[in-house]
Amino acid sequence: MRISHISVSDKITLLVYGCNFKCKYCFFKPRDCTNLTTKSLYDILSKIKKECNLSEILIAGGEPTLQDDLPKLTKLLNRNFHSILSTNGSYLLETIDKLRVKEVHVNLKAFDNKKHRLLTSQSNKRVLEAIEYLGENKRDLNFKVEISTVLIPGIIGLSEIGKIAKFLGRWDLPYHIIAHVPTRLNAPRPSKDIIDAAKNISQKYLSNVSTSLESRRHRKGKKILIQKSLIIKV
Repeated sequence: MRISHISVSDKITLLVYGCNFKCKYCFFKPRDCTNLTTKSLYDILSKIKKECNLSEILIAGGEPTLQDDLPKLTKLLNRNFHSILSTNGSYLLETIDKLRVKEVHVNLKAFDNKKHRLLTSQSNKRVLEAIEYLGENKRDLNFKVEISTVLIPGIIGLSEIGKIAKFLGRWDLPYHIIAHVPTRLNAPRPSKDIIDAAKNISQKYLSNVSTSLESRRHRKGKKILIQKSLIIKV
């Protein structure tokens, strides 16, 4: 697998290298790309698990589903870890039957295809198809599903959040609304009132709606860099 780095906070976060989206608000800064076998990577993650007493691992990036070895890694992790996959959903359907994870989090950037292309340079067609598959088959899935969206004032506002919630409401999928953090994109951070309004709109269609005001999912962690010699630097 192609790895950027690992971060340790309240969970282990494995950041893979490479993505097919070019999100204008992405805060991921990849480190040097390191190629590891799944067995070597599993051994490193197991060592971190033991030393830090952590069994939850978030696989993110980048886009994990672009990694050919992802299914093999999740099978290994399934022995001793609670694995969560964070994905943009564009290649999820190609890998979903091979994955062994406890949770799948799909970030839907926009329901409107023009807005999606504006933010990512890619169509959202494959993402919507993946979410529809998850919704139609949710009773048969062996993992929990959550859909998230970044609320970006002036771009992904209340109207767009409402459209997404209505779409997800067909299957009543759990929905997480994330407040935009200004980085590269020239857009402000949404106020508490706007986030609360987005939650209220979403609750018209969905029974399980949460926001980043209530729980911060991606805590800043201590970075661990993996060298080719497999020496871990903290």
